[in-house]
Amino acid sequence: MPYKQIEPEINTAKQEQSLHHQSFIKDSNMKVWIITMIFPGISETFASNDVHTMRNAGLKVAIHGLRPTPKLFSKLVLEWGLSDIWITHNSLIYSLQGLWIGCKNPRILIDFMVWIFKHTWKRPINLFKSLIFVPRSLQIYDLARQNNPDIVHLYWSHFPSLVGYLIQKYLPKIVMTISFVAHDVHNLEFQSQDSYTGCVARHADLVHTITADNIPVIEKYGIPKEQILLSYHGIDFRKIPEQKAKIKRRIITAGRLIPEKGFSDTLKAFKQVLERYPDASLVVLGDGPERKNLQALAQSLNISHAVDFRGFVTHNEIFEEMALAEIFLFMSFYKAERLPNVVKEAIACQCLCIISHTPGIEELISDKMHGYIVPQHDTDAAAKLIQQAFSNPEQMNQINEAAYQHLKNNFDIERIIADLQQRWFKLLTEKKYSNLGL
Repeated sequence: MPYKQIEPEINTAKQEQSLHHQSFIKDSNMKVWIITMIFPGISETFASNDVHTMRNAGLKVAIHGLRPTPKLFSKLVLEWGLSDIWITHNSLIYSLQGLWIGCKNPRILIDFMVWIFKHTWKRPINLFKSLIFVPRSLQIYDLARQNNPDIVHLYWSHFPSLVGYLIQKYLPKIVMTISFVAHDVHNLEFQSQDSYTGCVARHADLVHTITADNIPVIEKYGIPKEQILLSYHGIDFRKIPEQKAKIKRRIITAGRLIPEKGFSDTLKAFKQVLERYPDASLVVLGDGPERKNLQALAQSLNISHAVDFRGFVTHNEIFEEMALAEIFLFMSFYKAERLPNVVKEAIACQCLCIISHTPGIEELISDKMHGYIVPQHDTDAAAKLIQQAFSNPEQMNQINEAAYQHLKNNFDIERIIADLQQRWFKLLTEKKYSNLGL
């Protein structure tokens, strides 16, 4: 299957184009299947944002996850208002169905297994993990055969490519697109050109990524740069609360409490701030395995009286808390971090963002123009910038305004999704004409 020529485009579309796109998509009524690992994920609000926006645009969206149903599934589905969407995950029954489908279609099963072995035999761990997902992949393929979606979109480029191969090989009338995001790009098991991710991506109808920083990695699969669409994860500005009076010297941070997210560095930087501004406060939103260790660290640093660990909160509660804070501090050194949505949300809530450097972050924040970027683990630099911001609120407000405008121009989810859906519709139309021999 040859590539469709994709025009490289960064999301700077005008409002008139956005309205045109939205009307265009609502009339298209496409059936779009998203192949992912889990949904909704506690730490993957960007995916819930995307699906919510697609559904509101009039698309018939379905989600199929390769892993079992995640924790808090029902609660998160209700929170995001996605109860009307068809969502499936792996289960014993579905795996048995997949095995039965393989037994009934031995030619497909043998071909699938040979293809997997061909692309993973040099990486035994990758081979083993891939084999685990074979039954579920076959079951999703059979669901697609029965339900005939217009678009099958691989939300991640690694294991969902197993489903992508089956769609490309046995259901070629379906438009198949693939996205390169974060940990899937960082995963060394899939970075070689002979990986099955590369095989599927080279034959996809559309390849896109959420940051320009990923493009050199994608090019290594033999995909020309001009055929890779840059399409950011956006945020829904309609969910941002009205601006409230900020709590003076309130700092906020948020994320999954794991070591790589750098919350220990956040606490150490805050200690320095507290020494100069005793009325400063820090709110930590999120939960995870590091929570007890972080609480103990706050105790040992003698700052626990000024630090509030809130634990898991809803997405709307995150916005409400951000709207009250003056500064968002984020010290992640997670290697797979890519333009974190939590930073975008903080900007939208008029927080001054002081963040560590992670791949591609300059696309979201220009240092000293839209916020501040510090080296990873540099708690001294972070503390000094916070103290500087507290002493110069006028400059902080100017930076916040510039950051908000940059965010609005480039990360508005309605425009981003509308543009993506229009491309899907164009690909679908071209494929239908091609199938008719026109």
